[in-house]
Amino acid sequence: MRVYIILAGLALLLIGREGSGTIVDKGTDAQKSCELLVQKSFRDQGDARSAGSCEGMIETAMLFAPNLPAEVRACPPAQGSILESAKILLQYIDNNPDRLNEPGITLALEAFRDAWPCHGDDAGGPRPKKRVPKKSVKPTPPASN
Repeated sequence: MRVYIILAGLALLLIGREGSGTIVDKGTDAQKSCELLVQKSFRDQGDARSAGSCEGMIETAMLFAPNLPAEVRACPPAQGSILESAKILLQYIDNNPDRLNEPGITLALEAFRDAWPCHGDDAGGPRPKKRVPKKSVKPTPPASN
């Protein structure tokens, strides 16, 4: 059930529109937005909004990636940097230019999957909780007088 909620949220992210037109729809949008973010070259408010759209997409992908099905799951570092993640996405786009017409969020998730694959228990689903055995309490023998 949780996966369906996550996928619904991602779908809303993809079809949502902002009035300013700075949404990241395709790989070309992600490339432009994330280059602005990485280079910190904001000439105007439009560029700053565009870079912010990349940041939002990256944060969303990093948040949802560990909870996705195994074939697209990624395990980004807990203290991962948005700028480092944007660089990973840009490198992925440079290596896969034929995919620029695909949704930016899809490319981000796949870039993260390749950069940060899940290992061990993470790859098979949520990590099971470790159970600590209860300590047995030994009765105290009665005090002898």
